[in-house]
This record gives sequence, C-alpha cells and structure tokens, in this order.
Amino acid sequence: MYPHIHHLDDLLLFSEVVAKGGFSAAARVLNMQRSKLSRRVAELEARLGVRLLQRNTRRVSLTPMGEQIYVHAQAVAREARTAFELAASMGDTPSGLLRITAPSPLAVTLLGEMVARFCISHPGVRVLLDTRDEIIDLVGEGYDLAFRAMGAPLTDSRLIGRELALVPLTLVGAPALAQARPRHPRDLAALPLLAHATQDSRQTWRFTGPAGETESLEFQPKCLSSNMATLRSMVRAGLGVGLLPHYLCANMLARGELIAILPGWQAAPSRIYAIMPARRGEPLALRRFLEIAAAELPALLA
Repeated sequence: MYPHIHHLDDLLLFSEVVAKGGFSAAARVLNMQRSKLSRRVAELEARLGVRLLQRNTRRVSLTPMGEQIYVHAQAVAREARTAFELAASMGDTPSGLLRITAPSPLAVTLLGEMVARFCISHPGVRVLLDTRDEIIDLVGEGYDLAFRAMGAPLTDSRLIGRELALVPLTLVGAPALAQARPRHPRDLAALPLLAHATQDSRQTWRFTGPAGETESLEFQPKCLSSNMATLRSMVRAGLGVGLLPHYLCANMLARGELIAILPGWQAAPSRIYAIMPARRGEPLALRRFLEIAAAELPALLA
C-alpha cells in the first residue's frame, strides 16, 4: 500500500551522511562500507528523482532540494530514535547506547570512573563519552546528555536542564607569587590574571569577603583557555593567577604546588547542569545514570 515505506532507512542513512559531513565519517559510525552507503544514497536520489548531494573528493554539500529533504529526514530520525528509547524505557533493565558529552577536565577527573562503575553494574549498557570542549548540538548529533557549567538559563526550547551541583572555585597561583600575595580583590590588578574563556575579551570575577561584603573585578586576561586543565597548567607554571574549580586544584594545593590567593574571599561558584533533549520518553539507562550523577557529583565537586 505504501511502497516507499520499505526505503525509510535510506532517509536515515542520508541524514547520517549530512550530519557527519561525508560518506567516510558516516560509514565509520554506521559500521558500513563506504561504497555501500554511497550506493544506498544514490538509489534514494534515483527514487526521488532529485539530486540531494553535491559530491567531491573531500566533502559533500546539500543541494537546494537536499536541504528541504534533509529537514524531513532529520524528523524521521528523531521519531525513530524516540520510539526505540520509549520502548527501552519501559523495561526494568537498562540497555542500549548512552551518548554523553562533557568538558574534558570533568570527564577525565570524575566522570570516567563513574561511567566505568555504571557499565560494570549494567552490562547491557554501552556509553560514548565525548570530551570535546565545545557546545555540541545534542538534538542534531543525537546525544542523550550533556554536562555543562552554565551561568544563564537555557534558551533552546528543544532542551531541558537540571542543576546537579555547585562547583566551588578557588583563586590560585604558583608559590613564587607568595611574596606578592594580595589582601583585597582590587590588589589583583597588579598581577597577571588568567581566565577561562573562548574569546579574547574583558572578564569579570566576583567575590564575597569575610564580612559578607561583595567586590567585582573587571580585567583583561594575560592569557585565556577554554580548557580548565590547560589553565591549571599555565597557573602552575607561574604565568599568573587563575580561578579554578576546587576539585581540579585541591591535590596541588595540598602538595604545595599551588597556593591559595585571597583565602579570606570566596569566589562566586559555578554550577554544573545536566542538559537533555526535551522528548517523549526517557531511556532507562539515562535515568539510572542521572540518579548516580545527582547523588555523587555534589560531594565530588565540593
């Protein structure tokens, strides 16, 4: 009755090629021969009677008609994923692939071990833990969960967020800075300051003092990095003072490799959120992993 229904999987393959930027990358993800994948997409074009992709030796790009078809192919992929996740969520044993993205310092320091224990406890679950230090399109790339440090509410209606834990921040420097140790946030202006950021711009730190007074410092950083572990290395090497998550510098403080700057002043903490696609049905594996993360992260990040 619906002859095209048997070829819906070709739409999914086409969607994956576009999402991954080419046949080779998509073939690796799909565990499929590149030549077979290319043939399936060509057959889809022949059935539709339109060219969907412009091909060259390095990459593919969408034709104007391909752009329109891709919107519908994405919708088919989302609904198919939702159907399978809904079925999985009705069982009592977590299973399937859980796709997670997190900043690399958090993943390396805390989440890697948490994922390992979770998978050992739930043999039917597999986890892809992506540690790219960038904001990933969870819906477009098919991720289930992102751990993000956020200071502003979500603006993407396709996503929902849940605060998991406060992340105390500690102002630190190398021991060589001991002689220049400041007493007030305004004294920091005399020191080279390092910042966690992705763009070269003025930064602001906010502190609360011993008597509850507040103070803000706006400054031009000596150096910046989007990766907290890299920023920690710069601080340790004596380049300047940095504001780091306490869980990343606690051991170095204990060993004397770093010193606390302005110990009587408390920096405004960061917050870690669990970000998920807003969808019908939540995979059981995701629910179980979130339960563990919500229970353990507050103490681990303190």
